[in-house]
Amino acid sequence: MRRFFRIVGLAALYIVGSLAVIVTLAYSMGTVAVSVYEKKPNGGQVYVPVPAAVIPLGLRLAPADDLANAATEVRPWLPAIKVASEELAHCPDTTLVEVTNPTEKVAITKSGNSIVIDVDSPEERVHVSVPLGTAYMVASQLERLDERPVHGD
Repeated sequence: MRRFFRIVGLAALYIVGSLAVIVTLAYSMGTVAVSVYEKKPNGGQVYVPVPAAVIPLGLRLAPADDLANAATEVRPWLPAIKVASEELAHCPDTTLVEVTNPTEKVAITKSGNSIVIDVDSPEERVHVSVPLGTAYMVASQLERLDERPVHGD
């Protein structure tokens, strides 16, 4: 009976240890975070953190037609996204763009290893954070897509 519990204990330790390694690796690349707060009474609040490591997998699972259309639309900017992602990684934290009018404010900053976009309007507050490495990976993956025909055309 002791042998059985020892085997079960070792199996449980192996499973817990494996899960800890997987979670650590998934979050080691950073997190893509989107937060939206509606300012109206009883407004909703949404916070969605996604480990950056799963974003390339998500692109592989996306419908091919939709991904091809998106890649075609952003193709002219992909080289610039890749270069900017690499170079910003070497820069200190800074505000890249800030636009303010009497009712709205938009700021794009480099914070740590991420690009952060904050929008504050009378209706809502939006925060998006994307690791620079993830931006580079996504741009590279979209760049590698074939110019394959879209079904239904």
